[in-house]
Amino acid sequence: MAAPNPMVGSMEGSLLNPAPPISRKTFCIAGILATVFGLEELSQSARRIACLWLLHPRLQTQECMGPLAAACLDHWNHHEQSQEIGLVAVTFDQRNHGTREVDPLSNEAWRSGNKQHAQDMFSIYHGTSADTSLLLTYLSSYLFPCSNREIVSNLVLGVSLGGHAAWHCLFHDPRVSAAIVVIGCPDYISLMSDRARLSKLPSWTKSSPPGVHFLGSPDFPAELLKVSARMTQQQCCLGSPIALYGR
Repeated sequence: MAAPNPMVGSMEGSLLNPAPPISRKTFCIAGILATVFGLEELSQSARRIACLWLLHPRLQTQECMGPLAAACLDHWNHHEQSQEIGLVAVTFDQRNHGTREVDPLSNEAWRSGNKQHAQDMFSIYHGTSADTSLLLTYLSSYLFPCSNREIVSNLVLGVSLGGHAAWHCLFHDPRVSAAIVVIGCPDYISLMSDRARLSKLPSWTKSSPPGVHFLGSPDFPAELLKVSARMTQQQCCLGSPIALYGR
């Protein structure tokens, strides 16, 4: 079952329902189809541009972020500051999703029969972070080939799988100045350990105490533990220091 997007409600009168009309244009950048919203609405006087990157949930596609893009841009374009600093939004399909889907099972969880869920999910949203940085590098040359405008700020908003990726973007690309994380966690090891418990995986339940052998098991291999532990320590900056994971 697709992860719901809580940013898009069905309630009458919702900020996103119906979505205000907004222009969109698709660019093929580094082999990735990126949809850019709001180019036609940019003020002629706006030479500095902020870019809002919208990252979708697991089992969904970039299309579900369209109403949010429209609402954000419509709101900003009614501000006086939009005459000086323009705003565009960008969406793209995360790896193995939408137009980039290769293996549907790899997007599923343990409960849905994907034995490599931990490896698949981490590598997908790690890849999404890398893709965001790659697109960010080249976007301006596609949008403004005459160099008449400059992208001066990059913001990321991610939901669920996109929320996890948003943490990566914020902590691993200094060009990203802010992130809004909706249902996302910077501590992948804790996240998946709890999911293993809830999923009642044998690698969790068949030990005393439960879960003592989960990390480093085939459900969460040692190599995945190494990379996720390293990135967790880099990302978890709130609260007490992170304990070292490993054996």
